[in-house]
This record gives sequence, structure tokens and C-alpha cells, in this order.
Amino acid sequence: MPASVAVRGVGLRLSEVDDLDSLARRLSAAPAPAAVRRFAAPDTVLAPVERGVYGPVEPRVPARAGARGLRGTPHESLLALASAASSVDGARGPEAAHEPARQDTRAPDDTTAVVWASSTAGLPEYATACAEASTLDPGFVAPALGPASAYNGPAATVSIRLGLAGPNLTLTGGATAGISAVAEAMRLIVAGDASAALVGASATVTRWSLTAANDHLTPAEGAACLALDLAGGPGIQLRGCHRTDLVQATARVIQAAARPETRPDGLVVSTSDTALVDALASSQPFPVWHVERALGDLGAAGGLLAVVGAAALCAAAGGTFVAPGERDPKRPTKILALAVEPCGSTASMEVSSS
Repeated sequence: MPASVAVRGVGLRLSEVDDLDSLARRLSAAPAPAAVRRFAAPDTVLAPVERGVYGPVEPRVPARAGARGLRGTPHESLLALASAASSVDGARGPEAAHEPARQDTRAPDDTTAVVWASSTAGLPEYATACAEASTLDPGFVAPALGPASAYNGPAATVSIRLGLAGPNLTLTGGATAGISAVAEAMRLIVAGDASAALVGASATVTRWSLTAANDHLTPAEGAACLALDLAGGPGIQLRGCHRTDLVQATARVIQAAARPETRPDGLVVSTSDTALVDALASSQPFPVWHVERALGDLGAAGGLLAVVGAAALCAAAGGTFVAPGERDPKRPTKILALAVEPCGSTASMEVSSS
């Protein structure tokens, strides 16, 4: 694991969030009202439900990813592609957003890795294929549903459409998968297996995903992506991932908070346990932000958004808070990102500005 990697670009596709500034404001504001939508699963025993959600989110795929051939691409893969292409544009500068899509058919030579996390990729397509197989005559199931139901669809779409020949990995699971995806991207860069990395996560809301949704959280859809390479110069830095259990993770936070030289300026938590976040907020001498309370329940993407949210808060602060309402711009800002699973497993990462 490298001492640190640098964030060179960020791509966001979230409800009511356009950039890092609006993400920082959303994390600090009261939860936004959720629009009520109706979700159905035709030809199944699942009854339609109405639920307040954050979404739908329009992909708005940048020009560099091209437009042809995307008609049958699953919505979550489009969100992933849009956020990834935007992160590349951010890393290359404002003029990159107007670059045309790749026109050549040669093998790509960019060894940028793509590492993605998701709890929902391929789920609606797989469920639809199962429903059609059980209700239609043989041979009438849409053949495109097969590849569309692959859980690694978002990562594959990003690599193929952006012409990236580096490693391609997909992590599934809960919030810790999002932070673990960042750790895997860091490992690939330092090992020399990739020149850089696009690490992201995505989520969609469907009738199928709502069967396992938390009642006390607002389901949400969207995607986020970070463009990373080896650290060098000023900017946002990410440092090593610690994967452990809740007891040890809490002990690390408390021990760090006890010493001024190691005390973070804040903690961004991704978890479905709101009581845990409240307990952390009441016992720490720094602010605590809750991803799911502010942005909604995005599954694995919540963990990655804890890292992205910490980066947004670092960028917005421009220095370390030294007293309520005051900050010292001469010192860097350091915020911890923490993901906690219902079983108690955790993943954490330090995000700082320099």
C-alpha cells in the first residue's frame, strides 16, 4: 500500500449534487425531501410499491465517452460511465470535456485501472430475465438481458468506452466495499500494475432493490468516481485503508482524537446504523457527517461517497478548524472516512489536503 495517492479528478452523478462544493453543502445540511415514485415488477408476485427516493438521476454522459451503442446499456452502467468520464475530464482540465470520443479501433494502450463497487449492478436485468424465462415461451427471453445482468457491467462499460487497458475489478457488498475499492486501486498503482486508476461506485433503485431496502433510510441512486495517481504536489491525498471490526475502529478514532497531533478535523461515516452515528457525534471533539442521512442509502456506493465526501469537505475547508467558526489556512485539513457494516466489520481511510 502506498503512503498516499492523489485525487486528480472527481465525477459525480447524484440527486441535487453537481460538484464537490454542492456535495459538501449537502452533507452539512438537513436531509432533503424525497420524491415519491412508484415501482413495479410486472409478471411477478411482487406488488407495486410507492417509496420516497433520491432520484431518478440523469446520466448526462460526456462527449468523450461517445453516444453510439449506448441505447441498450443498463442505467447503472450509464451512471458509472458518466461519472468516470467526468472524473477524467476533471483530471485533464476544463478543455477535456469537449474532446471527441475515440474514433480509432486499435487496441487501447492506456493502463489506467478501473475499480468499481456496487450492491445493485445487474440486479434488475437478472430479475427480468428470470421473470421472462418463467412466463414466456422458450426462445422469447431477450438475449441482451444475459450480458446486461453481469454484476461487473459498470466497470466493464467504463473500461471499454474510455479505451482503458489496465486491470478491471468489481467489488460487491455493503458500504465497506466502497472504501475497499479505493484501497484496491491504490494497491494496483503502487505495484506498477496500473499507471493510474478510476475508482468509483454506483447504485440504482428498482422494485427488486427495494425488497432489501432499510425502512428508516431513503433509497437513492447515483454514481461517483475518483481519478487517482501517485501523490505529488499539493491537493487532496488519500492514505492507507484499515479493515477491521467496529470495536477496533472506534478505538482508533478515540485514540486519534485524544492527541492534538493525530486528531482529525472530522469524520464522515457510511452506515445504516443511525444510532451509531449519533453516538460517535456526541462523543467526539469534531464534527461527524452521515452519508446515508444526507444522500440516501446507496449500498456499496455509500462507502466510496464517505471518501469523496471527506475530499469535498477538505476542499471546502481549505484548512484545519481551530475554533468554532475559525480555521487556520496554514495547516492541512484531515478528515477520516469510515464505513460500517451491520455485522460490525469496518473500513476506514484518511483523506487530507496539502
